[in-house]
Amino acid sequence: SSGINAEWPLRPGDYLNIGEKEKTLQQVLNDFHSGRMQAFGGSCTFEKLEKVRNMQEALAVKHLKIDASKTGTLHDDAQSLEKFEEIMDDLCTLSGEIKKLHES
Repeated sequence: SSGINAEWPLRPGDYLNIGEKEKTLQQVLNDFHSGRMQAFGGSCTFEKLEKVRNMQEALAVKHLKIDASKTGTLHDDAQSLEKFEEIMDDLCTLSGEIKKLHES
């Protein structure tokens, strides 16, 4: 076997929609560059996705800082427990923002 796909080469009829496909791809590129590209439905923009990403990054940084500064076990260190509860609150907020993306 030569390893070539049985559908190769393309037939002349396969090229009938090239202009339409090129126009569609150009519109996608323009939408991307202009910030109009959307995900998760019509009202979810890159700005909303970026907000969620920033929240995720901030949560990860807090978690790493707690881990790096731990002086005892979580149950023995009241300050660590307070920070853990703060992270859990932030996680709940993040979860709510992600749900909003899916609802839009």
